[in-house]
Amino acid sequence: MKNLFDFFYYTKTERKACVLLLILCVAAFVLPGQLDFSKPYDLTTLANAPRPVQAKVEWNKPRYGTYTKGKYKYGTRYPQKEARVVASFSVFDPNTVSLDELLKMGLNKRSASIWVKYTSKGGHFKKVEDVLKIYGLREDWFAQAKSYIQIQAKPDLDAGEPEKSNYSSFEGKKFSKKGAQSCIPIDVNTADTAAWQSLRGIGKVLANRIIKFREKLGGFYQVDQVKETFGLADSVYQKIRPCLQLNTPTLKPLLINQASFNELAGHPYLGFKAAKAIMNWKDQHGPFAKMEDLEALVALEAGKLEKLKPYVQF
Repeated sequence: MKNLFDFFYYTKTERKACVLLLILCVAAFVLPGQLDFSKPYDLTTLANAPRPVQAKVEWNKPRYGTYTKGKYKYGTRYPQKEARVVASFSVFDPNTVSLDELLKMGLNKRSASIWVKYTSKGGHFKKVEDVLKIYGLREDWFAQAKSYIQIQAKPDLDAGEPEKSNYSSFEGKKFSKKGAQSCIPIDVNTADTAAWQSLRGIGKVLANRIIKFREKLGGFYQVDQVKETFGLADSVYQKIRPCLQLNTPTLKPLLINQASFNELAGHPYLGFKAAKAIMNWKDQHGPFAKMEDLEALVALEAGKLEKLKPYVQF
């Protein structure tokens, strides 16, 4: 009997679960009788039921602009273009006109900047139609402006005295190859970047290259060495050649026996291969005594060796 009573013994948690299960069973039998599922559902009640109010979002401006006669009138993605400046034309010379004058005549800023830069670098318009070569120039603008363009004749420097320069240290020098031009003669061994840039066709990059090439050489002993500068076109060199002069060449000597490998390899007339051959010679035969010793090196090109001779010291 004791074993039988132990079989039907429930813990406190189990007793609570049994009571909850009993309540659910009673509810399952009783509640269906209390609810009437036979009554149809009234759809009009649902239709007339109040609906939740949705928030209304209003935009001050449409997301995309409205295109009207070449301008975006509204919207933030495409801002409205600025009103075009009313053109005020007057007689002008295209070779001397300023940036402000072009802007007042209704030309856009980009084309006006290109125009002024072209003339400031020595560019010259020979006839009215040459103005159309300016990048981005509108034909409708040119159609209005061409009646106001008057090109003044370029002064002939050969007919009178040479043009005076603004530099007090140099006197203007004239030469005529294809048209008369003037230039300020410069010394190739002492000229700085500003002096080189004063020559037509020489910009900041070329001026710096010429000076660096001069420093690596140790100075120029003849003017034509300038044309060996990397990136200097022969056509540009021929134009500036009458402006170049060599007063007193002062060369930095290349001490062939004392120079390090990097000093030898950095010289424009030697390079890595020749510098290595020179160092090997000194290790095997000792220091160089005369130019013939250098000429015996196969790694040295005959043409560069001739150019190198004015710099070499034993």
